Amino acid sequence: MRKTPTPTAIAAVHDLRTARDAADVELMKGIVQWAVEHRIDNSVIDDLTFGVDGVLLGGTGCPLVAEFHAYDLAAGLAMSSDTGCFYIGKVLELRYRLPRVWQRVVDLQVPAWKALKLAASTMFLPYDGAAHVDRMLAPTLHSCSFAQIERTIAQAIDLFDPEEAERRRKKAADDRDFQIHLGGRDATTDGTIDVTGTLSTEDALDLEAAIKQGAKTLGDLGCEESLGARRSMAVGEMARQQLTLDLDTSGAGDTGGRGVVIYAHIDADSPHVSLDNVGGGDVLIEQLKGWCQTAGTSVTIKPVIDLNQEISTDAYAPAAKLVEQVRLRDQNCVFPNCTRRAEHCDLDHRVPFNKNNPSDGGKTTTSNLSLLCRKHHRAKTFSTWQYDSPQSGVYDWTSPSGARFRVTRGRRHGRMPVTTPLDDPPEP
Repeated sequence: MRKTPTPTAIAAVHDLRTARDAADVELMKGIVQWAVEHRIDNSVIDDLTFGVDGVLLGGTGCPLVAEFHAYDLAAGLAMSSDTGCFYIGKVLELRYRLPRVWQRVVDLQVPAWKALKLAASTMFLPYDGAAHVDRMLAPTLHSCSFAQIERTIAQAIDLFDPEEAERRRKKAADDRDFQIHLGGRDATTDGTIDVTGTLSTEDALDLEAAIKQGAKTLGDLGCEESLGARRSMAVGEMARQQLTLDLDTSGAGDTGGRGVVIYAHIDADSPHVSLDNVGGGDVLIEQLKGWCQTAGTSVTIKPVIDLNQEISTDAYAPAAKLVEQVRLRDQNCVFPNCTRRAEHCDLDHRVPFNKNNPSDGGKTTTSNLSLLCRKHHRAKTFSTWQYDSPQSGVYDWTSPSGARFRVTRGRRHGRMPVTTPLDDPPEP
């Protein structure tokens, strides 16, 4: 028999929720205070000074703040730089462009999450447009629907941003679209990605037939996932089989599709290769290619690269083998909470290389090279962000405020690196 929650339990839950809401408000107040302390006035933002002087995280009218210090705050919030900057921008949007809504949040009359969702939608409005939304929605935001919020924002666009309104009308003339929401405010944190689209009827019927057949095939092969999960898996299988559209291959110099790189123990004098994960046995190179070859897929066999070997060169630019070794070792940007993949990263000399006097600087060697995406490469080069590597695959960072973080990757940490405050670092 189901028990009815006691009044004491309900009161405890209410108190906890109230405390959580109050803590959210205090956190946002702290972010506003941080912005005041790191505000940069009269900044000219261009390609040369962006990040050195200031960056606008909220809409027009919000204060400019020091970009590299914003990364510091984001790390302290246990967020990536992109997610943290977006969150900071929403808070500043509330404080400086939606003051009526902000006051209701501070008075605990509107939940912070709902106000932040509104702020995410007004950041791209002109200042007067945001003020209009603030006037219209502040009194009723605690109870109004998201449909009403969207209608009010659309009204603000029509009134205060006619060019954007016209662009939206033209876009609506052909509403067919297909979006995979990989980043920004649409990103998820549970290992899934939302997909939305509007297709023509004939395309939708063909897609449904292909997904239905793919889900059935997976079930016939023994997959025990739910039908919905198998349908989503079928889409992934379709994508992997068709990475490019074979609409016009005239003049193409390759087969397109996905390329596969396999690292194997190769003997130059033997037609065989040794694979650690194939029972320890040897196979013919051509046999290995046959296993992997599928329509539209190219296969490249390369010698195994020892990730623990110290490879070095006297030049500033690393040799191809060294580049590949570092990319295989790090796999992601090694900045705290960053997950950008190796193909979107630069190789950074942790101890800077002295081009004028190579003997008086960091070496171009395995232990002195790491992956940093362009954003965090700039932060490390042009600010007081610093890092050390106590051992391979472990990076200890110190932020401009003195906060310290450890970034660790390896088999036991899964595909993505793990960031932990260095006050209590995990065992490497």
